[in-house]
Amino acid sequence: MRCEITLRPVWHADAVASMDVKYAFDALEIGAGEELCRFQLRTVSIPGCEPENLRAADAAGDVPLSAADSAPYPYELRHFTAQRAVSGAVKVEYTVRPRVLEPEAICGPYFDLRAEEGGANSAGISFLAAFEGCAGDISLRWDMSEMPEGSIGVCPFGEGDVSYTGALDTLRNSYFAFGRVKCLTEGEFGFYWLTEPYFDMPGIAAYTRSLFAVMQRFFSDTDPTYRIFVRKDPFLTSGGTALHRSYMFGWNDHQPVSVEAKQTLLAHEMVHNWPRLNDAPYGRTTWYAEGTAEFYSLMLPLRAGLMTPAAALRELQQRTDNYYTNPTRHMENEAAAKICWQDRRAQRIAYGRGFIFLGNVDVMMRRATGGRRSIDDVVLRVLEIDRAGGELGNELFLSLVKEYSGLDVTAEWEAMRTGEHIVPMEDSFDGLFTVREKTIPEADTGAMVTSYEWSLRNKGDA
Repeated sequence: MRCEITLRPVWHADAVASMDVKYAFDALEIGAGEELCRFQLRTVSIPGCEPENLRAADAAGDVPLSAADSAPYPYELRHFTAQRAVSGAVKVEYTVRPRVLEPEAICGPYFDLRAEEGGANSAGISFLAAFEGCAGDISLRWDMSEMPEGSIGVCPFGEGDVSYTGALDTLRNSYFAFGRVKCLTEGEFGFYWLTEPYFDMPGIAAYTRSLFAVMQRFFSDTDPTYRIFVRKDPFLTSGGTALHRSYMFGWNDHQPVSVEAKQTLLAHEMVHNWPRLNDAPYGRTTWYAEGTAEFYSLMLPLRAGLMTPAAALRELQQRTDNYYTNPTRHMENEAAAKICWQDRRAQRIAYGRGFIFLGNVDVMMRRATGGRRSIDDVVLRVLEIDRAGGELGNELFLSLVKEYSGLDVTAEWEAMRTGEHIVPMEDSFDGLFTVREKTIPEADTGAMVTSYEWSLRNKGDA
């Protein structure tokens, strides 16, 4: 199968007003009454684009379509069904518009198509249609005829028109920016933004380039392609979100932005390019995705000298206290996932419990094997299996821990999964820190709860 996608953004009144999207398939077979495509109208808490003037046609002419909505958590979808059989060369086209932020909007995952000074940026899932199972030779073309002079389009595959062979859906799981995009690039590593910042963007770009080199080596990744997108937020807080060989982070006028202030966020989102398990249903393995991102966003920069031990200690303490003072910390994983976008406190617990649990398993493995094996071995083996197309689940993680160390940590994993209290183990995090119990006020309630205080281990400590 060959598919060419053309994106034509339209500039009006000094802003991106809309974008025309066109798909041209050389061969597509859809039976009468079968789904042609679908759109994500909402992904977790973030609205996607509603397609306007959707039209499909093949050699026989226009294809009549019917629409129906569904809401499989955590998505809201609109399905378009072909009312007759579709065959051969097929064209699908529609128009989307940038999100208009509601007055009550707060920072959330960076999925939405959002206009900004000079252009717009978005995750593909918010404006690209999904065509089930389509893969082959994919081409992306940019039509900038309705944009200001000097406008460009960029996605993880490169700047301007790009092609690749693979799943069509990969583009949906990628970031895009278009318009008068500013950039800093080195080979296939790129850093892109629209609004001129008040902070040292070149310094942050250089840091992330060094960070990528460290992570590439650790995760045995030979692909030099990686692109980071930057968004200006109108909110009081900002965050970050990772997709295919790319991530987006935000900044605002209220929070400080520097390498020091952003370094763990930048590292966390980059780690997401590698470790993962199958998270269906949502929440089943979120502890692993977020836990590994938290663990390696601390340990890899620290091991490489890109973060000082003092900075690592501050971050370790903050993450620990954030988890143990979270009033939702005793919820079961999947139960927390079901409410996490209504109660943002529940959204954060996978980060903390995954982080502490992985630190504990690391200690247990090192002790059981005399230091020959660690959590690194498990995470890297999961990644190998992922690259080979193997099955990825919690069972795989548990079986690999046992294979490498002889330990059965099912009971510890079950306690983590169900929200039992986890006690951080001495020698966690490469044995660089000591830990002791302390009490601290719980967030929102003020009740005194148990947390843990970390200290840098003196070189003479046993």
